[in-house]
Amino acid sequence: MRLLPAVVALAASLTAASAFAWGAPPDWLKQLASAQHPTYPADTAGVALLDEVVTTVTASGEIRTLHRRAHKVLSTAGRDLGYVAVHYDNATKITDFRAWAITASGEEYKVKERDAVETSPYDGILYADNKAKVLRIPAAEPGSIVAYEYEQIERPYGLQDLWWFQREVPVRRARYTLVLPPGWEYDTRWFNTEAKQPVVNGNQITWEVTDVPAIKEEAGMPDSRAIAGRLAIRFRPPAADTRAHRSWNDVARWYNGLIAGRTASTPAIQAKARELTQGKASTTDKIRALAKFAQEDVRYVAIEIGIGGYQPHAANDIFANRYGDCKDKVTVLGAMLSEIGVQSYYVLIHTERGVTDKEYASLQSFNHAIIAIKLPDDAPEGLYATIQHPRLGRLLIFDPTNTQTAPGLLPPYLQENRGLLVYSEGGDMIELGAHPPESSRLARTAKLTLNPDGAIVGDVSEVRTGAIAAGFRSSLQALRESERKQYIESSLSYSLTHYQITDLAIDNLDDPAKALVIRFKLNAPNYAKRAANMLLVRPRLMGSKAERIVDLKERKFGYTTDGPALQVDDIEIAIPAGLTMDELPPAQKVSVPALSYTSESKFEGQTLRYHREYRVNRFAVPLEGIAELNKAYAAILADERSAAVFK
Repeated sequence: MRLLPAVVALAASLTAASAFAWGAPPDWLKQLASAQHPTYPADTAGVALLDEVVTTVTASGEIRTLHRRAHKVLSTAGRDLGYVAVHYDNATKITDFRAWAITASGEEYKVKERDAVETSPYDGILYADNKAKVLRIPAAEPGSIVAYEYEQIERPYGLQDLWWFQREVPVRRARYTLVLPPGWEYDTRWFNTEAKQPVVNGNQITWEVTDVPAIKEEAGMPDSRAIAGRLAIRFRPPAADTRAHRSWNDVARWYNGLIAGRTASTPAIQAKARELTQGKASTTDKIRALAKFAQEDVRYVAIEIGIGGYQPHAANDIFANRYGDCKDKVTVLGAMLSEIGVQSYYVLIHTERGVTDKEYASLQSFNHAIIAIKLPDDAPEGLYATIQHPRLGRLLIFDPTNTQTAPGLLPPYLQENRGLLVYSEGGDMIELGAHPPESSRLARTAKLTLNPDGAIVGDVSEVRTGAIAAGFRSSLQALRESERKQYIESSLSYSLTHYQITDLAIDNLDDPAKALVIRFKLNAPNYAKRAANMLLVRPRLMGSKAERIVDLKERKFGYTTDGPALQVDDIEIAIPAGLTMDELPPAQKVSVPALSYTSESKFEGQTLRYHREYRVNRFAVPLEGIAELNKAYAAILADERSAAVFK
C-alpha cells in the first residue's frame, strides 16, 4: 500500500515568475479580492478565503469533482501557498487545471496546466501510476491572493468522498456540494466538529462552514489527520454495488476478492519453508523463522499500478523476485505459513493512530497492511502483540515490513491503533492495545570511580529491548562502524560536558529478536564540581528522562508520549578516601496517570549508589492532563540536576 508522500523539490524545477502571462482572473476571485476580510495575528502564514468542492456522481458511478481554492498570503511564511500539487493516476483524469494571482498592487497573473511539472508523490516506490502535477503560482508574496481550480474525473474503488475543511491555515469559508443521480441516497459522518445541516435544492446538497481555525503545530500533538475537522460522505445507489461499502464487513468482502488465490503456494515456496523450519521444535519457532525471512529476505520495493495500490502480487512472483511492498510481504509470508499448517489473515491499518474510525467504513482509512497469525495451542505466553478473536481464536499480529520488530511485539505506531481483520467470510475491526512498559526497556548500569582530581572513570552497560532497542538499533545500522562510536558519544552530550568513551562493544545489532547490548569505558574529566571545601557529585550520570515541559499557552490538543516503556538506572561511584558525606539528594517519587518516576541515593562503604526507575504508561495525554504531566516533568528535571555533597 502507498505509504508516505515524498518531499517534492519544486523551486528549482518550476518556471520562473517572469515567464507567467498576464491573465484576467475569474469573477469569483475578483469578488474575493475586493471584499473585506478579518484581521489575523501577525504570525499567520495565510488564510483560505474560499475552499470549495463540487462533487457530481453519475448513474454509472463515475465521479466528477470541481476543486476551487483561494488563499491570501499574510506573511513570508505563506509563500508556500503558491505551490499547488494535484494527485492523479491512470484511472483519474485532471482537466481545467489553472491558477491565478492578484498582487497587493493589483497586478494579475495566470498559469495553466501546461506550466505544471509532473512528479511522483511517494517515496519507496519503484514504479506506480500515481503522479502529481505541480504548479507554482507567481507573486505569492504578503498581500497577494493566489487561487487555483481543477476538475477531477474518476471511477473510484469505493463510492465515498472525504471533505477536509480544516487545514494548517485558517479557513474563512468552506463549501461542499454533492449532486446525486435520481434515486441515490447518502450517509454522512462528521469528525472533530459538530454536524452541520445541509441546504437541499433538488438533487443538490450543500454543506458550508465558516471561520474554521487553523491547526497550529504543537509539540507532541497527535497527527493532524486524527484531529482535523472533516466530513465523510457515502453514496448509496438504488441497486447493489460492490463499491458501496456500508460496513467494515463490506470493505473486507471487497478486499477478499482482491486477495483470492494470491497466497497460493508453489514447490519453490514449499521447499524454502521446509528449509527454514527444519530442526525447529515448536510451531512458534517455525513461525519466527518464516517471519524473519519475510522481514529480511524480501526487500521493500513497491510496484503499484491501478488496483495494485490495494491488490498484492502473487506469492510465487514475490518469492521469485524477493521484493514487494507491505501487502506483498504479508502474502508471501501467508503462503509459507500455510506450508506448516498455520492459518493467517490480512490486516489493513493506518500507520497513524486515530485516523481509522470504527463506525465509518472506508478504504481511505488505510495505508498499510500487516498480518494476523493463528497461534497454536502451545504458543508461549509473553507475546505482547496478540489478540483473542471471538471466531478465529488467539492471533499474533505482526508487521513484516518493520525489520526492527520481532514477532511478539508491535512497533509503537501500531499500538493503541485499530485495523480491519480480513478473513474468508468477511472481516471486522480489531483493536490493538498498547504494550505494557516492560515490553520496551532500557537498563543502564555503571560501575565508576571518582578520582581525586574530579574525573570519573569506569564501565557502562546499556541493555535495550522492544521499541527502545528498535529505534537505537535502526540509527546504528544506518551508520558505518567507524561512525557508531561518534553517534553514541553524541547521545551522552546531553548529560556530560567533557568525556571520552573507549572499548566500545555492540552486541546483537542485527538481531531484533535479542536485546541490544552496548558496553564501553567512560572517562569524564572534571565531572565533580568544587565549591569552597565541598565537592558536588551528581549521581545521575547520564540519560535525561523528562521529555519536555509542554507549553500550554493557547494549546488546543493533547500530548503524545513516545509510548509505554521502562527505564532503569543503577549507578555506583566509588568515592576517594578522605571525602565524607555531607548531604544526599532526597528520594524522589512522582506518579501521574501517564508516568511514574522514583529515585534514591545511598552512601554505603565509601560508594555512592543511585537507583531510579522511569515508567511511561500510555501514549495519549488529554489536554486537561498536561498540567500535571508538566509538574511531573519539572520534578524529574530537578532530581536529575541534584548533587551529592562531600567534604
